[in-house]
Amino acid sequence: MRKIYLLTVMTVLSLSVWAWNSPVTIPDVGNARLHIVGQNAENYVSVLDASNSKCATQAEFQAKTNKMANAFLAMQADIVSICEVQRDDEILSFICNAMNTLYGQNVYTYVTDGIDGAVLSDDNYMPLKSGFIYRSDKVTPVGSSSSPYYYEGEYNSRMRIQAFKEISTDEIFTLSMNHFKAKSGRDQGESTRRTNANNLVSALSDITYDPDILIMGDLNAYMGEEPILILERAGYEEMLLEYDPDAYTYIYLGTPGILDHVMANSTMATQITGAYAYHINTAGGYYYKYSDHDAVVVGINLGTQQGEGFEQKPPLPEARKVLINGVIYIELNGKIYDLFGNHITNH
Repeated sequence: MRKIYLLTVMTVLSLSVWAWNSPVTIPDVGNARLHIVGQNAENYVSVLDASNSKCATQAEFQAKTNKMANAFLAMQADIVSICEVQRDDEILSFICNAMNTLYGQNVYTYVTDGIDGAVLSDDNYMPLKSGFIYRSDKVTPVGSSSSPYYYEGEYNSRMRIQAFKEISTDEIFTLSMNHFKAKSGRDQGESTRRTNANNLVSALSDITYDPDILIMGDLNAYMGEEPILILERAGYEEMLLEYDPDAYTYIYLGTPGILDHVMANSTMATQITGAYAYHINTAGGYYYKYSDHDAVVVGINLGTQQGEGFEQKPPLPEARKVLINGVIYIELNGKIYDLFGNHITNH
C-alpha cells in the first residue's frame, strides 16, 4: 500500500502545475494565456522590529512568504503586481525564491526598479513601495519601471508602471500597480487620492509601447468615489464588476467593498477573459491568511477578443507542493505528506 501511494506522490512531484485544496474557490478566469495577480501584501517587511511589520519573528516572516507563494502559484500567476512591500530592491526576492522552490525551476524573478533607501523613519516605520514579479519564460519587461511622480517620494515608490511583452506572441501591454493615499485626516485623504488618480491618468496617456493598459492596486476608494470617477472618465472600466456584480476585496467593519481594483482601457478590456477576487484572506481562515486584502486575478489573451482561438488549459491535479517552515511537503486532499509518502498531519 505504501509503495502504491509513494508512486502517486512522486508522480505529483514531477508535475509543474498545482491545485490548492483551498477553503474558498480559486477563480476561473477562462481560456487565459496569461494570469495577472494583484495583491496588497499588508506591510510585507523583512525588518521585524519595524512598527509596521506584521511579523514578530523570522518564522512568522517565512510563513507569510510561503503563504503568498502558495496562493500566487495556485492562481497560476504569470505576473504578480504587489503593493505594501518594503522599499528596497531585495524584498521581492524572498517571494520569488519561495515560488521557484515550489515550482522546481528558477522561472520567477522581479523587476529591478532601483528604489532603495529602506531606512526606518523617526517613528520606526519602514517605507513601502509597489513592484512586479514575473515568469521569465512567459513575459519579459519592456523599458524600465516608472512612476506618475517624477520626483522621489512616497508616491514615486507606491505608484509604478511597467510594460511587459508576452514572449510567445510579442504582444505588449502596460501594467500599472498603485497604492493611493489611505483614508485618514480631515478630508480622509480625498484630495491626495484625486491627485494620485489625475497623475496616473496623465502618465498613462503618454504610453507609446502599445495602447493596451491595465490599472491595478489598492486605490483606497470605493466605486462612485471621486478617484474612481476620474479613472472612469478617462476611459478605464472596472473589470471585477464586469465579471462579478457582487465583487469585493476588503471588509471594513463587516461591510465588504472593492478597494483593490482592476481597471482596463477599451482595447485591454476586449482581451480579458475573466477578473475575480480570490477571497483567500477574508474567508480562507488563519492557515491561509497572509493579508487583510484579498488577491485579485485577471486572465488575458493579448491580441485576441476574449480568448478566442485558444484551447482550454488541462485540469490541475488534486495535489500540490507546499512550503512549511522552509521544508517541501505534499498536500493531497487536505492531508500533508513528506516526500517519501509518509502522512504527517491534517490541516
